[in-house]
Amino acid sequence: MKTAAIAIAVTLSAAPLSVTLASQQTQPAPVEHARAKTPEPVTGELLTLNPDTKTLVVKTNADTEVKFSYSDTTEIIGADKGASGLATTHGATVTVHYDVHGTANIATKIEVHPKDR
Repeated sequence: MKTAAIAIAVTLSAAPLSVTLASQQTQPAPVEHARAKTPEPVTGELLTLNPDTKTLVVKTNADTEVKFSYSDTTEIIGADKGASGLATTHGATVTVHYDVHGTANIATKIEVHPKDR
């Protein structure tokens, strides 16, 4: 009888633990909220371009200057000779598609718009 009472006591004391473990196992993994969506492209005037550091600054219509980095894999449309052709487009209207890596804006595509005549 004493053995049966101990078995019941152990079973009852372990029951809340098994319920707690079961509820923890059935919860779905948290969704990653840190992953941001791709930001909207930025359109504005190409102010500066530094081919040595591979950076450019675009002035938006809201008078905000946005700095971007680019690489050899950045797609460049509308400039002769790719990235080296960007240097000749100072003052042109550009649209920059980019990703954010930490605090850096990394251009994935740069579109140079033809000047209005």
